[in-house]
Amino acid sequence: MSARSSWTRVDGRRVHARVGGPDDAPVVVLLHGLGVSSRYMLPLARELAPHFRVHAVDLPGFGRSEPSSEPLDVPGLADALLAWIDAVGLDAPALVANSIGCQVAVSAMARARGAVSRAVLVGPTFDGRGVARQVGSLLLTGLRERPALAAVIARDYAACGLRRVARTARHAFAHRIEEDLPAITRPVLVVRGGRDRVVPQGWAEEVTAALPDGRLAVVPGQGHALNFSAPGPLSAAIRPFLGGPPPGPDAPTTRPATASIAQFDSATAFLRGTAAALHGRDLPALGAFSRPLAPLVERVVPAVNLLPERLREQVYRVGSGSEAAPPGELHAVNAEVLARWMVGQYPRREFPAAIVGSSNGALAHLAAAVGIPYLPQTFLLPVAQPQVAPDDPRHGLAAGTGPGRMLLDANPDVALHHMHDPNQDRLSLARMTYFRIKRRRLGPAFTDFLTETLPRGATLLVADCRLRWPVTRLGDRHVFQFGAWGGMPAEEFRTGSPRVADYLRRYGVDRRSWDPPPVDGDAPEAEWGFDPALSDDLSELARERGWRLRRVTFDEPAALSPLVAELYRWWYRRRGRPEDRLLVESFVLLDPHLVLATGLVPYWSEFAVEPSADALEKYLDGTRPYAEILLTLFQHGTEGVGVAPADRWRELLGRAGTRGAFLGVDPRLHPRDFGSFGRFHRQLAGMARHTPPAPLTLDELDQFVAGRRDEAITWE
Repeated sequence: MSARSSWTRVDGRRVHARVGGPDDAPVVVLLHGLGVSSRYMLPLARELAPHFRVHAVDLPGFGRSEPSSEPLDVPGLADALLAWIDAVGLDAPALVANSIGCQVAVSAMARARGAVSRAVLVGPTFDGRGVARQVGSLLLTGLRERPALAAVIARDYAACGLRRVARTARHAFAHRIEEDLPAITRPVLVVRGGRDRVVPQGWAEEVTAALPDGRLAVVPGQGHALNFSAPGPLSAAIRPFLGGPPPGPDAPTTRPATASIAQFDSATAFLRGTAAALHGRDLPALGAFSRPLAPLVERVVPAVNLLPERLREQVYRVGSGSEAAPPGELHAVNAEVLARWMVGQYPRREFPAAIVGSSNGALAHLAAAVGIPYLPQTFLLPVAQPQVAPDDPRHGLAAGTGPGRMLLDANPDVALHHMHDPNQDRLSLARMTYFRIKRRRLGPAFTDFLTETLPRGATLLVADCRLRWPVTRLGDRHVFQFGAWGGMPAEEFRTGSPRVADYLRRYGVDRRSWDPPPVDGDAPEAEWGFDPALSDDLSELARERGWRLRRVTFDEPAALSPLVAELYRWWYRRRGRPEDRLLVESFVLLDPHLVLATGLVPYWSEFAVEPSADALEKYLDGTRPYAEILLTLFQHGTEGVGVAPADRWRELLGRAGTRGAFLGVDPRLHPRDFGSFGRFHRQLAGMARHTPPAPLTLDELDQFVAGRRDEAITWE
């Protein structure tokens, strides 16, 4: 930044500021910490100046500003700041403050609520510890700062005088910032360096929680003076909140995709399964581990079943929570990075078609049959939230609001569906929460992949699951969903029932029903529903590239499963293959390549719940009998409402003409057979294999669909 000095007379004193950046850009005022001056804020000012009009002010008595007769306390400095903002003619600027400057910023906002639009508090002081401990912490965290900071401090302290520094420090230690925080109605972003000894994580969280509209960002590996020692990472973290552009997928601060996307989720499994099939490979350990390591993982995982039941549940909790992102680092999550990872799973070659849209296991098998890529619209970002009890959805909403807003600030092209399901996800919710993110724009990675791999005349198939769910709206792209599709309907989550009361009693919860936040509408179901906002980009790109645009619309996820199973039977008959061996998959337990290699007919079910069992029974009632039925069950780890017992599934296996058997799951341990995650692939891979049939053509798919009449599915 090419900064120029600006002088303004305020209450008879000359106040100095360094000013730079475009004249017509949003205005940001930078506030320095104890004893230093605007010079201390210059590294951050240079980072922000391309996007903002930056004013780095010297508070009275510091830097080049004239001093007051006596050192001002925090409210006095706040009044001086407000008077300067008014004298310069700034209209509700944003504030970015560090250390004691945060106390001044908060005091100013509490005293004049309309004077500031929003604020960033970088390392807000003080947490009430003794002065000696605070000084010691400051010295220790100084080891994490750039060496050049010492020269700036020495020069500025000499300029203002040690007496003024000491008096100002006493005022700051006496000031209680927490008393002003509840009065701040404007949005506030609290930022902490991951190794800041002055501002512990607990204090940063306490400050954030006390703010009516607060959120917390953590810059890993950094100390207290982020504005000086880490201006680039700090700018990347705060720029979207201030109204500037997000840092972008190639920024050095961006979290890698593998540290953001859930490894054991539906969309991830369907994407990996489809991509593996197009590479001609199976999917050991759900693709979550490298191929050399996967066989070892599959052999070790069943050992978990040797543990007592409660310890097994604890292992599940810890395993789920281990891949959760810290909520303070969501500013570094970039949806385009995740999209690059998704398309990077596929081979780069020409395809006759592609599928984009709702997450669905049956679609993974459709894509594998035709030999085309499948890009789910939704992905899961697991977020650490160990402080929230599974049965307290109101606390879950409150704890997720700030991190959610920070994520959305950095990703303007996605919608966030914060999902809280204490029935099916009870064990996982003890350590994390579910941020399901839906793309509303294609973005460069998806667009480039489709244009590079689909020739003119290709087909773009949009998968549109119309399933919706009651939600609490937190913003135009932000909803909170209590409960989820599975073992019980949405209304039962909200009103309770005898079986909900029994479920809570079994887990020692002293209540008969949940107390969720009130709903004010509905939205596409978090995991399975399609956000129609993506349709515009898909239609426009199809027109530009000369593709045929088709849409398959269905009411609920498993509605496609009978159709795809019958498609496989029809396809196998046309290729002269047997078509009387059925594999019933469950949630993420699927492998499209091995289904083809073993000559099985795939029927995908969402979960091991009663509605899924009923849907399977209905399918078996309406199709020709199968000689063999193999069935696996996803293990949620709890006896939730609506979980179908092993006997119910055993009854369905009895519909096989010659053999019905569980695959990879021990029915005696259901729903806590965590070894199934290792056994499913091993047992499927151990079956006799054959050369897969020639791929299904699009003409054949059209011919099959034309002969089907299904009220639950529409092909457009």
